[in-house]
Amino acid sequence: KMILHLDYQIDKEHYKKIFFDNIDKGGYHKEGDVVLKYWYKVFGIDDLVMPITKDLGIEDLITKPRFSYQFPNSVLPKHIDQDRIVGINLNLMPDLPSIVIENKSFEYENCFVDVGSKIHSVNADNNPRLVLKYAIRSNWNEMYKRLDKRGLINHIKTKKINPNYQEYNSKLTDNNKKYVRNQGTIVKNVL
Repeated sequence: KMILHLDYQIDKEHYKKIFFDNIDKGGYHKEGDVVLKYWYKVFGIDDLVMPITKDLGIEDLITKPRFSYQFPNSVLPKHIDQDRIVGINLNLMPDLPSIVIENKSFEYENCFVDVGSKIHSVNADNNPRLVLKYAIRSNWNEMYKRLDKRGLINHIKTKKINPNYQEYNSKLTDNNKKYVRNQGTIVKNVL
């Protein structure tokens, strides 16, 4: 179970306003020909979130920042993201979102998570979910070192939920490869 809590504060109201000001530039997530009308994303925000990107020390990486909005009571089925990416999720709502990793739910304010090798999902919640997500094309160890060097990993909070996190080795197992998201994978898991 690889999730790390981050010591990072984001101006939620400011970035939530940027999301709503740019909502017309986004669209519903598509899986093949199927449109998932409960999951809305806004890409092309690199310049708008550059202060955060620089704070995180990832401006030299391929990060694909996006706002990711899920409607209340919607589910994101079990999957693994393509290309062995790692993710940073920054919560923009008053309530804590959660992510399920290997069948265990974790609430977070802001986190670094191994979405490219761990099966994860989002359970239904009465509240909408809005996060600023960075999908980073980098390996786990490099990103861990970057974030730790900047003092962004909350070691105390992380150790409570994941006592052996410092020994973690990101690995996509053969058994989990069937969960890697390709076009249509999420839809197949729902149907």
